[in-house]
Amino acid sequence: MSLQGRKKRVKWSGEREIVYNVYKLKKSESEVGITIPLSRVQKKVAEATRVSRRTLCRVLKEGENVETGVTMAFSTPRKLRPKFCTKSVVDNFDEAVLRRIVHNFYLTEKQRPTLKAIHSKMCESTGYGGGVSSLRLVLRKMGFR
Repeated sequence: MSLQGRKKRVKWSGEREIVYNVYKLKKSESEVGITIPLSRVQKKVAEATRVSRRTLCRVLKEGENVETGVTMAFSTPRKLRPKFCTKSVVDNFDEAVLRRIVHNFYLTEKQRPTLKAIHSKMCESTGYGGGVSSLRLVLRKMGFR
């Protein structure tokens, strides 16, 4: 696992663990007095692993949590994505109308309903403002396939 990546790249959990282990090694060496003074440990570790000092501080904070048992392992920070929601809101009345439209396609018109046909009927009858893909999600939620 290479730590010589480009700048501003997310450090995965394995890389974070390696950085923390290098820090522990350098710190134990400096306490014994082998190579470098204790005040310069972070700078040397940052140069050796090619991470910024701020990233090193974050990894050290997380490493302390792993050592004490607060967390089980190093984590990989992810981009926070908002939950997907439909563009239109369909209440119970609109769901009943939609269910009736789908069943009428089978019973009275004797044909298989398509999303475009259901969408056009829904827009005529209730003034539905959503799109076809939102309607597909609503139909799936209601149990139609």
